[in-house]
Parts: sequence; structure tokens; C-alpha cells
Amino acid sequence: MEPKPAGWSATYRAVFADETLVDRYHLRPPYPRQLIDVLAGLTDGGAVLDAGCGTGELARRLAPLASRVDAVDLSPAMLAVARADSPTNVSWIQGAVEDVALSPPYALVTAGDSIHWFDWERALPRFAELLGEDGALAIVQREWMPEALWPLLTPVYARHSWNSHFERLDVVAELERRGLFRRSGRHVTAPSPWRPTLDEIVEVHFSTSGLARDRLRDPEGFASEIRAVVEQALEPREGRYDLHVVGSVTWGRPTRDAA
Repeated sequence: MEPKPAGWSATYRAVFADETLVDRYHLRPPYPRQLIDVLAGLTDGGAVLDAGCGTGELARRLAPLASRVDAVDLSPAMLAVARADSPTNVSWIQGAVEDVALSPPYALVTAGDSIHWFDWERALPRFAELLGEDGALAIVQREWMPEALWPLLTPVYARHSWNSHFERLDVVAELERRGLFRRSGRHVTAPSPWRPTLDEIVEVHFSTSGLARDRLRDPEGFASEIRAVVEQALEPREGRYDLHVVGSVTWGRPTRDAA
């Protein structure tokens, strides 16, 4: 099989162990409630595997709607935050989802803004084995920066990102093209309000792999340029910006063997 896009390699995945990145993870806007409702319908009260759980937002929000949640992440720093406020039916598991010990079957496997970091040739066939007969893999994503800002932001990202291989690719399309995933459905949520301050808009960038503060040559210069773009393009109201989060979930069956 052809290699994954280089911008999603293990080198860039490893950044999520950096505490300075994890310390800014709470600045990411929450997934819209509508998205959680869709996942609840797919779970149907069964067991959930949250793959690449990060600081645990999806696991915590699905816990009241599932019989149990096994939440897996490679980063000890992420799980240290996740464990601080844990529902009783969530098990936090540190390790690579490709080979960590788990307790199937699962009614649903969720991957919240994480599936692009996995070793696809190992992870997707494993998900197929872990799911029950009617289970599904749900690929969860969210967008929080206005599309109109991208022409202004893209040159800033290109100048500063340490991920020289980054491309804006459709991960679901990549998995389908490689024969690793068969989609059954997709839901895009209505925009959910998000009202960050200017500082929060700047700092949330440092919660992403390619823009992790400790990996940039000039983090202060990057922050200054982001601040200038936002101030140029957006008008605040009472010290905050009226932005929106749009979530999407694409569900289907992972395959045991690539095409």
C-alpha cells in the first residue's frame, strides 16, 4: 500500500506528548451537541472505544449514553488531564490503539480529530475485528476557523509551521480510496456559537501539531501575525469574536484488508 501523506506521519503525531501543547487543548471549542446526539444514536447504549481520545471530551460526553467507554491515547500528558474528571464507566488506557489490550466487542469506535495520526494498515483492520456485527467506526471532525480567513491564514501557517509536509486533505476520502473504510452515512451539524477572545484564538493554534509552540522557530512572531490577521478581518463584540464551530461525523465499516 502507498504510504500515508507525510504530514500525518508519526513524527508529527509525537508532538501531542508535549505538555505545552496539552496545556492549550482546553482552548479548543467543544464538539457541537448535535454531533454528540448523532454518536449516541450510533452507540445505541452499547460499549464505545474512543481511539485517540486526547483529553477526553468525547469519552466524557458519551459516557452517560454508553454502557462503558474505553478511551485510548498514546500521550501520557493527554491522559493525565483526562483522568482528572472521569465518569465511573470510562477506562483510560495509555498506549497505541493499533496494539494496546482492549475488551471488545464495541458497538462504536470513535476517532475525534485523530484518525489521520494512526497507522492505517494496522488500525483500520483492527477496528474491524473489535466492532460487533452491527458496529460502526465514526470519524469525527470539527472546523472552528472561518473559511473566509483561510486565504489570510494559509501564508502565515506556511511561513511558521514546522510541519513542512502539511496539506489540507480529506482523510475520509483517503481511507476510502485505499479500500480501508466503507462509508454508510455522514452528518454535518448546524453551526454552534463559539465566542473566544483574541488571545484564545491565537493560543488555540498552539494546540495543533504543526504549530506547537515549542516546535516553532519564532512563536512570538507567529502569534503576532495571527493577531494581526484576526484584527484585520474580524470585528469583536464586547471583547470577544462571534465565531462558530461546525462538526461532522462520517460513519461506516472499516475493512480487514485494503483493496
